[in-house]
Amino acid sequence: MKTDETLAEVAVSGPLRQTFIYRLPDTLERPQPGQRVLVPFGRTRKAGYYIAPAQPRPGLRLKSVIRLLDPQSYFSDDLFRLCLWLAEYYFANPADCFTAALPTVFKGKSSVRYRCLREDDELNQLSGRKVKPGDRISGAVIKTMRSRNEMFHRLLDEGVIEEDWRLEKERSASPAGYRAAEIELFDRFFKRRKTGLAPFDTLRSRAELKASGWTDYLIREAVKAKVLIPEFNNSPAGILDFIESRVEVQSIRLNGEQQTVVDELSKTIDDGFSVNLLHGVTGSGKTIVYCHLCRTVIENGKTALVLTPEIALAGRTLAYFRGFFGDQVTILHSAMTAKERFESWRGIRSGRFKLVIGPRSALFAPLEKLGLIVVDEEHDSSYKQDNPSPRFHGRDAAVMRARINNIPILLGSASPSFESYTNAKSGRYRLFHLSRRPREAKLPIVHIVDMRKERLKGNLAFFSLPLKQHIESRISADEQVILYLNRRGHSPRAKCLDCGFVPSCSHCRVNLTYHRSGNRMSCHYCGRVEAVPKQCPECGSGDIMFLGVGTQKVEDSLPRFIENVRVARFDSDSASGRQNAHRILAGFASGESNLLLGTQMVTKGLDFPKVTLVGVMSADSSLDLPDFRASEKTFARLLQVAGRAGRAEQAGEVLIQTFNPDNELIDDAARQDYDSFYDREIRKRKALDYPPFSRLVNFTLSGKSESLLEKSALQFRDRFKEKLASGNLSRSVILGPAPCPLYRLRGMYRRHLFIKTHEVVKLVRMLTVWELSEPRFKLPSGIKLAVDVDPEDMM
Repeated sequence: MKTDETLAEVAVSGPLRQTFIYRLPDTLERPQPGQRVLVPFGRTRKAGYYIAPAQPRPGLRLKSVIRLLDPQSYFSDDLFRLCLWLAEYYFANPADCFTAALPTVFKGKSSVRYRCLREDDELNQLSGRKVKPGDRISGAVIKTMRSRNEMFHRLLDEGVIEEDWRLEKERSASPAGYRAAEIELFDRFFKRRKTGLAPFDTLRSRAELKASGWTDYLIREAVKAKVLIPEFNNSPAGILDFIESRVEVQSIRLNGEQQTVVDELSKTIDDGFSVNLLHGVTGSGKTIVYCHLCRTVIENGKTALVLTPEIALAGRTLAYFRGFFGDQVTILHSAMTAKERFESWRGIRSGRFKLVIGPRSALFAPLEKLGLIVVDEEHDSSYKQDNPSPRFHGRDAAVMRARINNIPILLGSASPSFESYTNAKSGRYRLFHLSRRPREAKLPIVHIVDMRKERLKGNLAFFSLPLKQHIESRISADEQVILYLNRRGHSPRAKCLDCGFVPSCSHCRVNLTYHRSGNRMSCHYCGRVEAVPKQCPECGSGDIMFLGVGTQKVEDSLPRFIENVRVARFDSDSASGRQNAHRILAGFASGESNLLLGTQMVTKGLDFPKVTLVGVMSADSSLDLPDFRASEKTFARLLQVAGRAGRAEQAGEVLIQTFNPDNELIDDAARQDYDSFYDREIRKRKALDYPPFSRLVNFTLSGKSESLLEKSALQFRDRFKEKLASGNLSRSVILGPAPCPLYRLRGMYRRHLFIKTHEVVKLVRMLTVWELSEPRFKLPSGIKLAVDVDPEDMM
């Protein structure tokens, strides 16, 4: 029988969450934890991740690892442990967690060469010549190094040689993304193919295309047929060099409250793990506090990580931190080119960058000597990844990384999540407050506008007279305005005025949204695009009206009834891509535009001194969603967007349009009164035993046959009840199954059931044992199951 050292536990991506045991040939080096290996898997070969030496199991017919894919593991001990925790807690395949932590170069074709960094006698002797810094080292010499008792790893660690990765995408300019051609071209392209994929009307990266069913072959052929139109970046060679540093931030003096927070937290930098919550009113200067704390950490020889909720806002944060730290700071996010992201990752790993900024994917930055993690706008639901797996929460995973590294973490928000604030009130987290704005800037004056009485007539019913008058007043005074409407596109639906027909997505059973750009009807869930109907397909009438309002419609309307307005639209349609978000915000900051109109992206982290008016166009739109967090999310957005006004010497005003002006939530947001809102809502949560008093796990089943889906969901529930009873999980309750609010998406019918539990770790471990004994929980092959621990999306 083989000894333990010759067997390897390997994680391989696939539908099963289990790991696999392989034999390690004597000719291979022993892999390091997290190192990629090539293994036979069924009839194919797959990249896997080495986990640990494995114990022999009787009766197993073992296959052998074919080769090591990388010269070493690219996972430090803390990242390796974090990925294993993600897999265990969020019920994910460990291979998916490791893959999520690596840059895209490791997910496609790539090659690595080696170059000399400094002269070394041992290297010269091995090469048979004098090897100078910058010289490439031959493959034969590298092979000899590997055979000589850790010599290869030693020379890497000592900085004698370095890796020189060659990305396939470096050979030619890499597209930033792809746009879809006309619908007719799509139809012709897929007519003779078994696969049929829907058109789309936004810029999509290669990764996004592949996630929705495209393959490299299809993308290549579609580009040749001009069905997909690649768009390229004309950008400088550096990492997001178009984002300039804000040099003025160095001269900002801390006020008394800010200095107290910095002093108190600086004392704990070396005291081990702790979670700290900074509850600061909007505009109270949380970012400058982050900068001073990070500077303390870096001066002590350590590194820092700052997470932001949105890619679009990471650039603004980068500009702020570059003013403090210059070229010691970098950024990581998925909108960067593959080369930029790899160069940033490599610079972090080599120690060139001491501070990293980015959204949830930056959590995996390979920082050495990590000393502090900051999670800005910690309440934001953008930190939760819904698809694909691992479905992790960036904030909670950041807390775990801080625990693993035994360092402090700082969570910041003007409207903390109920989970974090409850932990702070109970003493589990340390709570800090910033109750006023710097330079004695005042919180804005908020007016609630009753749309039942004040809305304009005709085609402008989405505007009130007071909002129109206030915008005109601010524009004429050369001040700036932000308008918030959480609905993109032009009109949410089209309707035949003769028979009432409303075009809907054939894949998703939701109304198609009209987009003026491209004159298309689009599904915001699967990306399907259809031509705007000239006649009703039901009755043949040409009398079709576009109902409702989105950001594009407001953008069209504003110049027609407000003089001298220059509108910049900031939503996921206009801000997609690598530079667009920065371009829009920079144009607004410079005065190129004087009104910024956008979706929830305008509610977060924006600081423009000339903004003196914020208009909320529909405060009620998200309150009726079937989500127990609907009120919390709505309050946070209202409070956050209101805080964009009056952040300098000039006083600010906020107008909140609503059809329900007596709603207590809207009144609390108008008064910026988080504590009153929290105290009232937390009592409701406790009475219903919802988070933070319990935990939820969402099981979403989907399939093309609705009858099979319904039958399978009921059988799954019944088996689940048996497992809960036999597993002594009496504090776990099943809710459902029921049709999802979005009950058909991407051609699949959907049912979900929730488990409300007080023992989530025990529950997930039971699921793991259950799946090992009954692969895929004995669900039919036509039924898919997604498990989401601590879900944010209830739809």
